[in-house]
Amino acid sequence: MVEFCPKCGNLLRKKTCRCGYTTSETTTNKISLIQLWDPPAPNIIYCKITATPYEKLKLMLKKGVYPEKLKEIKKKVRNHLFSCDDCVYYHEEISHCKLKNKYIKKDSICKTFEPYEKS
Repeated sequence: MVEFCPKCGNLLRKKTCRCGYTTSETTTNKISLIQLWDPPAPNIIYCKITATPYEKLKLMLKKGVYPEKLKEIKKKVRNHLFSCDDCVYYHEEISHCKLKNKYIKKDSICKTFEPYEKS
């Protein structure tokens, strides 16, 4: 399987890239875990959490209405508090993402992040 670097897009050879990205960490099961940090825009996360259409959010922002929840989400993304651990597609027991079909560290995040509310 051919893999590309999520940071720069170059072809990965021997699990390292010229930009410094590496996938060499393994678990006790000898499964290679990938570290990704490519979060979706905070506006997208807000729309997914609140079930608000993206066009409606754009209109709100254009009118100057800035939801408090959106500020919290931006802060969480900036501080790396959202991660695969909070995603619907991630199986924490086996460190596996159903959507990407890869073994990923739980502090990773990708553009397809689908948050769920922890109760």
